Amino acid sequence: MFFMKLDTLIKSLDEFLDIKSFEDLDISLNGLQVGGFDKEINSIAFAVDASQKSIENAIYEKHADLLIVHHGLFWGKPLAITGAHKKKVQTLLDNELNLYAAHLPLDANMECGHNATMASRLNLKNVEPAFLYHGKPVGVVGTLKETLDIHQISEILKFTNPIFLDFNEGPINKIGIVSGEGAHDVREAKEIGCDLLITGEPRHSEYIWCEEEKISMLCGGHYETEVFGLVELASILVKHFDVAISFIKNPTGL
Repeated sequence: MFFMKLDTLIKSLDEFLDIKSFEDLDISLNGLQVGGFDKEINSIAFAVDASQKSIENAIYEKHADLLIVHHGLFWGKPLAITGAHKKKVQTLLDNELNLYAAHLPLDANMECGHNATMASRLNLKNVEPAFLYHGKPVGVVGTLKETLDIHQISEILKFTNPIFLDFNEGPINKIGIVSGEGAHDVREAKEIGCDLLITGEPRHSEYIWCEEEKISMLCGGHYETEVFGLVELASILVKHFDVAISFIKNPTGL
């Protein structure tokens, strides 16, 4: 293991997460969003959101050189550097904290993505990419190796405040997983034979459809389903680079 310069680490992250392939379909500005400071990366912090709390925690408590997040600061169009947005950017620049964002790339990655990691935690077999977004799969599908009910599945994933739409009348076998705002994918989940869709947040418009079509949905929370990939990516990086790793928790309860 060895210390890593920022530009070398960013190149490795971009390639591993296949950032370039998402340029035309993700409104997030994936990759290095703020920084480019030419220094060794000795400490990396991870957080779901690039909030002011997370940024300040990374600087003053974690003493990080790089903050990696799922939800960054730039989404689809130029944003005026004013108000709270200005404060976040200025805090990053003044303290030379680099900010890296991976949105859809961290949903879709089959080694460390949110969905692939949840599938691994559940010990699913025959796991494959699924659930297309503008032609690119961002979720996964797989089958259980042992019989589990929806509550046992939630316990394995350690969801703290899940919502259960428990309408499947038989045993759960095939499971679709789409982190975050994936409730709309329940119709595709039904089409490909899933008994259960695991996602972040529910949609009122899907409740009756799930009830009538006899498919279950486990909603673990947008925030909680999008922690998995960051934790897994951290575990991969620490195996290859001599860096300190930390995770910043700022749950929204949503």
